Amino acid sequence: MKVKINCQRQKNKRLDYLLTLLPEDISHYLYEFSKENSSIQIDEIRLHANSYMHLISSFSNIKTSLYITEGHISESLFSFCNGSIYSQFNTIKEGYLSIGQGIRVGICGKATIQNGDITGITDFSSLNIRMPKRIYGAANYLYSIMEKDSFRSSILLYSSPGVGKTTILRELICKLSEGDSVKRVSVIDSREELKSGIEQETCADFFLSYPKESAITFATRTMTPEIIICDEITTLQEAYAILNSSNCGVTFVATTHASSFDELKCKEILLPLFERNVFKYALGISRRCGSKKYEYELNSLVKCCV
Repeated sequence: MKVKINCQRQKNKRLDYLLTLLPEDISHYLYEFSKENSSIQIDEIRLHANSYMHLISSFSNIKTSLYITEGHISESLFSFCNGSIYSQFNTIKEGYLSIGQGIRVGICGKATIQNGDITGITDFSSLNIRMPKRIYGAANYLYSIMEKDSFRSSILLYSSPGVGKTTILRELICKLSEGDSVKRVSVIDSREELKSGIEQETCADFFLSYPKESAITFATRTMTPEIIICDEITTLQEAYAILNSSNCGVTFVATTHASSFDELKCKEILLPLFERNVFKYALGISRRCGSKKYEYELNSLVKCCV
């Protein structure tokens, strides 16, 4: 079953905060660009050393006239880390930084490997600054599916990277905290993308920066959640933690990367969950280039691998 829902974006208010962290010439360029192009919402700011800055807006790639040097990359990274890159190494070695207000920065460089582990990163070459945005109504369809089943059916969201799974989860967290049917919700927020992107008050419990498998176990044991929300299942350990918690009666809403339902069903790390029917539904998410309209494809996962 396929559904299309048109959602309304709120103007991104986090750009002013970001401008205080970036080198002066980048900040000035972005300020002037946003003033002259008020109808364009910047989703990503891509800085590549020895190349021109690119902006991403609704899947469109905008090449700017601002040339980025290695110095721009170093200065930006130093600022994002509050002057201490070493203090942020645990997340840098995983390829990202969370710099506040829900803004995440993807990082590329040269890794130093010892005994199979990353022990250092040098020669930082590019940064991808992803700007969080609120899209009102993005979680309405997902919420309606959960409400129909009295919030007892677990749902797995999937899409290609960058379509908006995390945005939908933020909206769902807010929606589950509204009205007369507020739910006990635990949010597994290992990269601090969900909580820092939510501006309204919420009664959800956030496990920030925990390893996901540990946070899922802790949440189940200590917070008596009705629903656990987890962004991006990436390992078998996380999958088994979800399996164990679901056996305790917890409903899950989780996400993963897959470009199609067929691809999703073949992901090895998810097979233990599919074999035991942990997720009742798979909800595919897509958006056409330049569109503010989410398109959903709902499929049953019950016994899909039996």
